[in-house]
Amino acid sequence: MNKDIIKCPEFNKSYSEWFPYNEGDILTFKHSDSIQEYIVSTYNVRNTKSYNRNMKCGCCEDGIVIYLTQKRDTIKIDFNNFINPNSCMGSRRFISRNGKDINVKATQNQKELDLNQISSDSLIIEKSIGIKQLFWRGKLWKFESIKKSKTDIKIISNNGC
Repeated sequence: MNKDIIKCPEFNKSYSEWFPYNEGDILTFKHSDSIQEYIVSTYNVRNTKSYNRNMKCGCCEDGIVIYLTQKRDTIKIDFNNFINPNSCMGSRRFISRNGKDINVKATQNQKELDLNQISSDSLIIEKSIGIKQLFWRGKLWKFESIKKSKTDIKIISNNGC
């Protein structure tokens, strides 16, 4: 093996613990007698396998991009280097609804992770459930169920840059 090649750790499995979805899953949320269904239309996982230490852009990075879609809404979840001590780019979390950013609370500290919950003004994400609650159009929608698809998560690997 080339001594200039740095091998990165395996993909961080905690992403799938926080977002236990697969492409094609249908998530159901309920408010009073109303139901909203979102389809997991995209679930992309990125992971760097290795990089050349002589390249300026080499790092061990990972992340996910998930799109949940329905007739009037698209929710995009974009987490990079979530609990990744090997990252040189830092951690970031973006969530948007119909192209507008949702303010995810910036604290990604141990207390938050110990609570197994990430929150914003518009949603709550809970470990092992995923999105637990949505607050849209003045209504609180609670996660009701998930209809699992037969698809597996695909990991897109790269070698640094």
